[in-house]
Order: sequence, then structure tokens, then C-alpha cells
Amino acid sequence: MKKTYEKLVNIILNPVKMTALYDKSCRLCKQTRKTLEKLDWLNKVEWISLQEYEQLNEGIKIEAVELRREIHIIDKRGNIQKGYYAIRRMFLLFPVTLLLGLIMYIPFSSLIGNPIYKWIANNRHRFFRKKCDDGSCSL
Repeated sequence: MKKTYEKLVNIILNPVKMTALYDKSCRLCKQTRKTLEKLDWLNKVEWISLQEYEQLNEGIKIEAVELRREIHIIDKRGNIQKGYYAIRRMFLLFPVTLLLGLIMYIPFSSLIGNPIYKWIANNRHRFFRKKCDDGSCSL
């Protein structure tokens, strides 16, 4: 428990710039990006669409199917987090969401948060199908 506490304090006091990968053909994903960018007062997250990331052909390789399933973040050391864990980590970087981010680190909170995130991610095109940029969303 002490190690987790020390890790959280370090993340909050010494935030590391992150790269967030999102699906630009998904309306929910783009809206999430837009909302989180407004909360990122300290400019700690650089947003790159997974479509651009696939074209870069450099850096860390992540399967295209995985990138389309859920949001991914990569820190400067190359550590990758995805889905619920990525959102939880980003929330610690934004002053407005810091408290929620800390709550998301409470032991066993991922037992609820992770399935909720996955359900939303898996069903996002069902809710936004007619609003995909190309009409044929990534998944």
C-alpha cells in the first residue's frame, strides 16, 4: 500500500508528458479528446490519432486492432496503458479531475471501472454509427 501511495504522489508531483492515441474516425473518441484537452491546463498530453500513428512507422509498435479497441497512452519511457487504466492515469494529470483519478486508484475500483469502460468502448459505434466520419467506423 505504501508503494502505491508513493507512486501516486510521484505521478502527481512529477507529471510525465504522455502521448494519447485515439481513433479519429470515432465521434465519441474525438469528443473525449476535445474534452480532455480542455482539462489539460498543464499541457501534459499530446494527442495523436491512431491513423497518424500507424503511418509514422516509428516508435512503439501496437497492433492496429488493439489501437481501435481502446484509448492508449504512452509515457516518455515507453510504458503503455490502455482503456480504463489510461483514463485513470490521465485524470491524475489534470487539476480538475485529480480527485476522480485518485478515487479510480482505490483498490478494486478497476473491478467496476474496467468493465464499464470496455462496455462503452465496445458499443461506441452502435451509439454513434451514423456519425462516423467515413460512415464505416473502424471496428
